[in-house]
Amino acid sequence: MTLMSGLQAAVQAAQDAGAEVRTYVPGYPITDLAAALKAEISVNEKVALEIALGASATGLRALVIVKQVGMNILADPLVISATHTIGSGVVVIAGDDLGPRGSQVEMDSRFYGPLAEIPVLDPRSPAALHASILEAFILSEKLRIPVIVRVTTRLLDAEGPSILPLPSKGAAQQFEREAWDLTMRGRHQRHHDRIMALAEEASESTALNQLEISGSVGIIASGRPAALAEGLGVSLLSLGYSNPLPTMLLQRFMDGHRLILVAEEPEPFIESQLALSPKVRGKLTGHLPRGPVERADIIWALDNLEKRPEKKPQVYESVAERGYAGICEDCPFIPLFRALAKVDVPVAGDAGCVIRATRESYQSVDVVYGLGSSIAVASGFAKKGIAVVGDYALAHSGLQGLINAVWQKRDVLVIVLKNDVAAMTGGQEAPDLTYLLVDLVPTRYMEQPGPEKEMELVLREELKRSGPSVVVALGKCTKHASKE
Repeated sequence: MTLMSGLQAAVQAAQDAGAEVRTYVPGYPITDLAAALKAEISVNEKVALEIALGASATGLRALVIVKQVGMNILADPLVISATHTIGSGVVVIAGDDLGPRGSQVEMDSRFYGPLAEIPVLDPRSPAALHASILEAFILSEKLRIPVIVRVTTRLLDAEGPSILPLPSKGAAQQFEREAWDLTMRGRHQRHHDRIMALAEEASESTALNQLEISGSVGIIASGRPAALAEGLGVSLLSLGYSNPLPTMLLQRFMDGHRLILVAEEPEPFIESQLALSPKVRGKLTGHLPRGPVERADIIWALDNLEKRPEKKPQVYESVAERGYAGICEDCPFIPLFRALAKVDVPVAGDAGCVIRATRESYQSVDVVYGLGSSIAVASGFAKKGIAVVGDYALAHSGLQGLINAVWQKRDVLVIVLKNDVAAMTGGQEAPDLTYLLVDLVPTRYMEQPGPEKEMELVLREELKRSGPSVVVALGKCTKHASKE
């Protein structure tokens, strides 16, 4: 039997759906998926979604692929688009980094369903992922709202039977101006009264829901944990939608069982909505761990369902325990990182290679709050400090921080690591914004690698300057040099 991975199933679904416009922002765990989909990189997730919305308004189906923290960046147009309405289907594939392995924070993208008031599909297998993406496009066009499909690394890596092509092209519907006849309040009223009511009907009737009845104990599951919960000798309700939940189906299932275990990851998203029932067990009751769930965790929970587990002291995962790659040995910016550690000022870094300089042996970066955040963060320091930002992070959202620093006359020294690629996420090409920097602020250049003492001297000279200034550190990432 020929097998197909979840990643391959998603690619097949995009082809079957005729998703002509595909945008993404790189990052674990969706970089490989975006590459396989031949998606176009965007400077940030907000822009990626806005391109998709423009395509939708003119009759093109669009697919947006982002990791979980990227959902924060595109939240503004996402929330607005739900009541604004769209044209052709827009599907957002949100990749949750459980663990997390390549992210600053563990997040659960399902929470964007109730926040934006749009459907979230949470497939359990490659076949379900293929079906979910096709259903998401159909639902998006029926309701004229974006739809989220949540994936995880384990789902993308999972294998299942090969899926035959199933063309499901849209009708190339365009944006309709009738929505402008309503006020914003009126649109929200209609959204609750009509749109979400139809979404609830879809969650109740979808073939993505799977039900197995066996005994008085039941498991309610979504996503990959639903596949892990199969074959355990108890009833299993695998949900296709995390939002809106199929309340009638859930109620019948709960009424027919003495005890219920909710298996999901990483947060108790579904469990918290069912927790008023004394039958329900899961993460909130201590039967399942927070974060990723393994089959062994589900088996243990079933064996201990009758009792309340004692709260055990939590052992926090450490860098030493898990291992840490650190800065590449041949990184051209090593002399600069060492020089930064010798300058006694606060240093804000960015969520790229710079984040690795927070730990030994460098410890030259103090705080890292997110991609593109360093310039604005350093602008708020009590004394003049340094912001270190990669060239992709500068384009992503760092440039706004620099514009604000110029506007508000903030004292901040910005170090731009210019290697022309997004090095941490696969070496994708980064836009060259140096011509903008020269027009905005005093700018000087340093070739990398260079003498460490020379780096330190430049930093000290620039820190004496009032107002914002930029040093562009020119280096080539050896890891991705072959891609140029």
